[in-house]
Amino acid sequence: MIKQLGPYRIIRVLGRGGMGTVYEGIHDETGQRAAIKALPLVLADDGNFRERFIGEIETLKQLKHPNIVELFGDGEQDGLLFYAMELVEGQTLQEELQARHNFEWPEVLRIGIEVCQALKHAHDHGIIHRDLKPANLLRTPDRQIKLLDFGIAKLFGATHLTADGSVVGTADYMAPEQAEGRPVSNRTDLFSLGAVMFTLLTRRPPFSGGSIPEVLHRLRYDDAPLVRRYAPSVPIELEEVIDQLLKKDAKDRIPTALVLANQLKAMEYGLTTKTVADHPAITNKPPQVSPNDQVTRESTVSHTPATEVSPTSIEPHAGRVPAEDYSWNDATVVTSGSPSEGIPVAPSSSVTIADPSTSQNRFTTLAEQRREQDRPSTWKLTDLAKMAALVTAIVGLLGFVAWRLLPPSADALYDQIATAAREGDLRDVTPEMEQFVAAYAADARSGEVRDWLLDIQSQYLFSRLRNRAMRATLTEVQQAYVEAMKRLETQPQSARDRLEALLSNFAEVPDEADPITCLEAARHQVKRLSAILPDNASDQ
Repeated sequence: MIKQLGPYRIIRVLGRGGMGTVYEGIHDETGQRAAIKALPLVLADDGNFRERFIGEIETLKQLKHPNIVELFGDGEQDGLLFYAMELVEGQTLQEELQARHNFEWPEVLRIGIEVCQALKHAHDHGIIHRDLKPANLLRTPDRQIKLLDFGIAKLFGATHLTADGSVVGTADYMAPEQAEGRPVSNRTDLFSLGAVMFTLLTRRPPFSGGSIPEVLHRLRYDDAPLVRRYAPSVPIELEEVIDQLLKKDAKDRIPTALVLANQLKAMEYGLTTKTVADHPAITNKPPQVSPNDQVTRESTVSHTPATEVSPTSIEPHAGRVPAEDYSWNDATVVTSGSPSEGIPVAPSSSVTIADPSTSQNRFTTLAEQRREQDRPSTWKLTDLAKMAALVTAIVGLLGFVAWRLLPPSADALYDQIATAAREGDLRDVTPEMEQFVAAYAADARSGEVRDWLLDIQSQYLFSRLRNRAMRATLTEVQQAYVEAMKRLETQPQSARDRLEALLSNFAEVPDEADPITCLEAARHQVKRLSAILPDNASDQ
């Protein structure tokens, strides 16, 4: 075994894989422990690879985030390229899957949120992971998720193969555009995250197959199955998010890690609150841990300090006052029934605390009485302090509520919305558009903002109904709307004709589950299409 890599003394082998061997090492000077990944020797002969390796490592050093394993540095020794990274104790999610850990949906929600936080940080630095999978997600003993090997897969892009001949980026979690060698984007990582969440919930990848070619064929041509087909307890809201992440076309996926994180956080809060409300018997008791679930058991213990004991769990000795109630300065401690009342004694099996105001064995001089009268009342000062604190809190709360209730100016809101329309994704500012339309209906720009909002709502309705059709029968008007919208991109004239027919043949039927009705959406889409299509247009 290798004894030294750069400044690190090698202790043991941690693992081997297609992209090299991982060792545990200790820095000779600082004593810092690190995970050292040595890349295959065959790569040292590739001058282009070495150049890309150094450049990529320098980029990855910028990533400083609690959910990303930190990269310390890189080097070369005896023709062997290596890099050192933070050594984190714990198990990968792949190891937990192999150990038959049962991932419940609230746990998967939390994992998804933490991965999104890591992805946002990396994407903000222009770095795409490219190989997101359970084996690259490490869970520490305190249950924090750490993302491994960020961006390293890019180094193997020239050959698309690792040293053992496997495809770069595990096929089970690879986005279609990556599998086909097309350019990747931030949404490529989001597809992989959707595949990971699907796998944790169902214990099978969404496009599983007996071989890599079979997996890649399914990835290219088959729609992802719905999560609830294999895990019926998963909320439909989470199923729909995962289904959107697994869309073939990147533009149909959730646009950014930030948007996805916000959706998952809202879902985590909303679904947990609903669960507790629907089941009043649920309490905050610690979860029941299986004796075989060593990781969960150790994590639960590590979160409970040894000194943290519920007061109700301690049965006091009969007749004894807890030690913290003793006060030798403020009260006289006597033994009940003692003939020598007023003499301080050590606590015994039965003690009482004499109240100075009622004690008969008390002598106070006039001077002491005057001092007592002139001295400010402690309890009054305490009450005044509490009163002041309460008033301050109320004033602060009222100020916060007033600040929240006062809407931003029309200009500020519109600038934020217009910026998203030009440079980002309008779905990110849906609440702002709703606020603008409600608060500034008389503004000249309200119509434009309303159209943008209806664009988003119409597409959301289409996506929701299309997903619903996979597990339930749609109404006639819903089915007509879905069929028309399917033609929107490839046959816009046919889409407009079908939408106009829908408006002629059906009456308004509100659906409380959606923010917009099918007829409202159809009316808006006809308006949009009529603005870009001539009256005599026909699909080719």
